[in-house]
Amino acid sequence: MKKKIVSILMASILATMGTACGTGTPAATDESQNTSTTSQVTAANDAATQSSENVDQSPVTLRFMWWGGDERAEATIAVINKFQEKYPYITIEPEYGSSDGYQEKLTAQLSAGTEADIIQMGVGWMPGFVSSGADYFEDFNDYSDVIDLSNFEAEFLENNGYFDGHQYGLPTGLAGTALIYNSDAANELGIAEDMAGDLDWNKIVEIGKKVHEADSNKYLLTIDSTMMTTAVLRPYLLQLTGNTFFIDETCEMGFTRDQLVETLSYIKSLYDNGVIASASSTESYNESLQTDPNWINGSYLGMFCYTSTAEPAVKASGLNYAAANLPVMEGAKDDGFYCNCPQYLVVSKKSEHVKEAMMFLDYFYNDEEAAAILGTVRSVPPTSVGQKVCAENGLLDGIAKETVDVCQKYNGTYEMGLSTEEEPMAIMSDMIMQVAYGEKTPEKAADDAIILFQNYLDSKK
Repeated sequence: MKKKIVSILMASILATMGTACGTGTPAATDESQNTSTTSQVTAANDAATQSSENVDQSPVTLRFMWWGGDERAEATIAVINKFQEKYPYITIEPEYGSSDGYQEKLTAQLSAGTEADIIQMGVGWMPGFVSSGADYFEDFNDYSDVIDLSNFEAEFLENNGYFDGHQYGLPTGLAGTALIYNSDAANELGIAEDMAGDLDWNKIVEIGKKVHEADSNKYLLTIDSTMMTTAVLRPYLLQLTGNTFFIDETCEMGFTRDQLVETLSYIKSLYDNGVIASASSTESYNESLQTDPNWINGSYLGMFCYTSTAEPAVKASGLNYAAANLPVMEGAKDDGFYCNCPQYLVVSKKSEHVKEAMMFLDYFYNDEEAAAILGTVRSVPPTSVGQKVCAENGLLDGIAKETVDVCQKYNGTYEMGLSTEEEPMAIMSDMIMQVAYGEKTPEKAADDAIILFQNYLDSKK
């Protein structure tokens, strides 16, 4: 299903790009001129009607909360400003920052009923919020007269943000995990062929050792605890076991103690062999690795990231980057990696202005002006409108498209459920950092974490 969805989306993109490559536009005929004149009159009448309606409207204020880097913030705020120009009676207050602590903040707000009207939601968190029994979010299908969902591919929507017969979330893009590397530096160090080929976990270590031995100030990769969980711990275990981290149906761990120790030992080897810099030198840039001076000056050759953050990372350094294949162990029982969407946008049930929130999201997703501003800041757009505009503007020819193209090759199990909730995610991160900082051996870290994992699972039975 996942491959079918992605194929449909990318076929749409390629078709649009082919149209954009036409050699010219026919000379205007009288009929086309009349059509143009009629359209202009209609647009003017619509604008006049809208202006008249706006005068009669009472002021409305909405809050929109999201996380992301500076580029995403700037583009999102620009779209908000354009929307407010069209609807002067609506004010949208932006609330944005790092993803660090975002889930905890959102959980507290939802519990207290103080959440924003429009919320950017982590894909892995949604099942927990929906299954809690609390009625937190509006169903977009109930507002089909306000927001047009026809520009989304229907099957893609059904697989993203659709729960228990309700479209509670709208996907913000087409995305997944990515691995990018400095292609010029790879050529200079003689690792270009290795990086461009198929990769497994051991090969990552071999290449990383070669880089660090050639120059002790250089490392193959930069990574933080969040991405270590997403890009290493989870896929490594999935490939090793064929199971999700937790098996939701039985509330059991999907791995043995020895398998967890093996995974943590691999993570330790990345630090021990100079594949990545010490945790102390990277963790202060958690969730913002592209702002690390060592990334900007090229001391780190590559980065595990998301397809949605690959372009900002490349722009931050100004160097030439390519998308590498993702590592898969020999005899893997699961690909470990998959293509999905990066986030959802949801509307709170407690919002006093749901219609206006839906109006904004209709503009956000379906207006060409908004699509041009947003580009690929949340990865390849999920709508035909967004894909068309990005193709016309040449935004699907760079690293964003390269990483999505690579991501499509993998059909791993899409983890959502118990293991993506806040508590186990925190345990995973702590476990990884204890090993990274040398505070615990992989064995000790695994044993301690398993106790915490079991306590968590017992609470869910």
